[in-house]
Amino acid sequence: SRLLAVGSQVQCADVLDDAEHRAPTFALDAMTRRSLARALALASAAATVAATGGLVPDSWAAQLEALRSGDLLLFVPPMAELELHASHAVASGEQPPTIPEKWSSSLIVDGEFGNLPYAEGHGTFLYDRPGKRDRMTYSCKVPYFDPVQVQFRDNFRMATPTGGSGINLTFGKDDDGVCNPLHLPMRWSDMFAWLQYAKPAGQKIVRGETCSVWSLRLTKPLVMNASICVGSDSLPREFNQSIGGPGSAFSSSAFMQFFNATAEDPGEAAFAPTKACDTHYPTKPCPDGKVIKMDTYRIWSPPEPFELANRDTGDVMGDLSFVCTQGSGAAYKSKVISQWSVEVSSAFGQYAFCNFNGTANVCTGRETQLTSVGRRSGQFSGKGPLLGQCSVNDDTGSQYSFPGTAQCPPGVSPGAATNCAWGNAVPVRTLAAICVMQERGLLDACKRGIGHAPFEEAIGIWKKAFASADASLGGCPDVPTTADKDIQLLV
Repeated sequence: SRLLAVGSQVQCADVLDDAEHRAPTFALDAMTRRSLARALALASAAATVAATGGLVPDSWAAQLEALRSGDLLLFVPPMAELELHASHAVASGEQPPTIPEKWSSSLIVDGEFGNLPYAEGHGTFLYDRPGKRDRMTYSCKVPYFDPVQVQFRDNFRMATPTGGSGINLTFGKDDDGVCNPLHLPMRWSDMFAWLQYAKPAGQKIVRGETCSVWSLRLTKPLVMNASICVGSDSLPREFNQSIGGPGSAFSSSAFMQFFNATAEDPGEAAFAPTKACDTHYPTKPCPDGKVIKMDTYRIWSPPEPFELANRDTGDVMGDLSFVCTQGSGAAYKSKVISQWSVEVSSAFGQYAFCNFNGTANVCTGRETQLTSVGRRSGQFSGKGPLLGQCSVNDDTGSQYSFPGTAQCPPGVSPGAATNCAWGNAVPVRTLAAICVMQERGLLDACKRGIGHAPFEEAIGIWKKAFASADASLGGCPDVPTTADKDIQLLV
């Protein structure tokens, strides 16, 4: 699935309400199993989940998978594993500073995750360690499709009453905002907790103020570099973090500057939910309910079921825009890309996060969200209102979710009269991802196209690959499917 496709691969829970401490209504086990299996392939995941009631005690796995999908801005190392992998400060007698328990500041933020950059972000930062919550609200450039496109984001991270952690991630403001509540199956971790293991690294001047630099490097279970510059008042002035690097299966980076900081309680009002999360989640379906037949695509890999139900997909540009972010490392070389023909009701609802949990495909969200085919603009970008739910999205492509609860019975077409939203799905072709992405040059075309949508060169390569099996015409051969619906790559 995607996020920012972040289609995304974090399970969506009910809206998280920190003030009233309402627990999410959807199970965490699916996300736990999927994240562990896919992120770090921990063989003991199922036993851990069973023993902890769905929580992964201080594990990197689920958060790494969320970050890989683009659903998180920062990777916050869990304390238990920091103790295993971090080095304590050098024996100089100098102790790292303690960040105040509550504070707020103006914020500048830039970064990149999974080849999706964001830049020139300006906004505010709120921090409440006793309340186990922090919040970043900012507008930034999202130049993946268009170098001047600006997006508003609200990233509210908190602990949940069940012992896990959650994020209310809102894109857009007020009536144009879309709330994406995410529930992560690991305990809440303080984003500055790693500082107690950091080493002094000199001083620097940030926005005219001298501050002390502290840094930490981890090499297990992944490479992470973090540094923070702290002022004489113990408040941060600058924060840098990078995950992975050249040749890594995944990489990300974040840069923040804090200024006009005050060590005071931000207050409850500062942590109130956005309008999108408070009253507009999920968004209402589009008013147009015509039945249309369309082609849609998905990159995936066995042992995921070869079916459309409870999966996230995209049209040509929508799926291509996600595939273009998958070139790091060699993970894509074992994947396939399938094309489906399907009938849908164009009364599209809010896009749902649908994932393979290690056993089955699962969509999560409120019941009303899972009665429609979901749609959003590619990678949560684009100019259409409500993240492209009811727009043509010719600037970014569209990405879709197909909840199994909205599927029509065999032979039945979707519509209000039949009380279903999609059906009569037929697989058209399945190709090896390595053929499309590497052998036909899609990834190289992606690099040349980023920032210059609609990626015409890459779209041409994609269409030729699916139009024919003839390599001389730019086509790719079909990958056979077996009777049990598993893809078998012939190598």
